[in-house]
Amino acid sequence: MSIASSKLVGPSALIILSVGLAAAFSVLWPRPVSLILASTSLLCVFGALLALCGAAKPEYAPQAQKAIFLTSGCFGLAFAGLAWKYRASAPAFSSASLIALAMLCFGALATFFFIRSNEERKASLKS
Repeated sequence: MSIASSKLVGPSALIILSVGLAAAFSVLWPRPVSLILASTSLLCVFGALLALCGAAKPEYAPQAQKAIFLTSGCFGLAFAGLAWKYRASAPAFSSASLIALAMLCFGALATFFFIRSNEERKASLKS
């Protein structure tokens, strides 16, 4: 197995997992658990994006981080809107939406620390 193909195994697995979770989301859509599956699918995509940036060109990691923050923010607003809209009529759906929002916030925060720790590690190796 070549070095390039071994670096792509992890991101490929995350992308396949993300597609499976997205399919489960579409099948289970009206249920509250579908929102948590959607959030987990997004987190898998974010992880694959970070792994691909680390494997291919680490200098693209800050752009990937910005894209992840922007996407997390947009979907976070959507999940917050769903939580607000269904707060009275479907409390379980509202709670699942808040859980999905929290998952995206933790994912974006972990991305920040992951990118930062890699940059610090590279700086320490250079000196």
